[in-house]
Amino acid sequence: MFELFKTTVNKFKNNEENIQNDEVKALNSIVALLVEAASIDGEIGNDEKNQIENILIERLNLDKIETEKILEQAISESEEQIEIWSKTNDIRKELDYEERLNIFELMWEIVLVDDVIDVFEAQLMRRVSGLLYISDIDSGNCKKRAIEKLKNN
Repeated sequence: MFELFKTTVNKFKNNEENIQNDEVKALNSIVALLVEAASIDGEIGNDEKNQIENILIERLNLDKIETEKILEQAISESEEQIEIWSKTNDIRKELDYEERLNIFELMWEIVLVDDVIDVFEAQLMRRVSGLLYISDIDSGNCKKRAIEKLKNN
């Protein structure tokens, strides 16, 4: 499911010199979008932060220390960020449609973790859906799957 990211993370861990900048950009962009989904309503709650950490640890196989570093860096950078087009562009360049759907579903998990979708979160998800070229039907299906995953946790 996340082979590109696991490969990129493994290259980071092994300090390989030949890591491709586009892969790094895509990975950083994904974390940035998750942070954006968590912070769009004005603050990043503990539930949202924990959900992002779980995603990085369980799905990308990062250890706790790496996860905390990456997350803190993404949060710090998000405070200075004023646009998301470049992040979604990096993701579109590196990932196929199914992988983009997976990222979008992860964003829904972050938005839904507190059981409230405010207008800013709803607007962000509509905007990102368009920027990632995700169809309306698939967008709705991603939301439904995210709801189910959160119910089962």
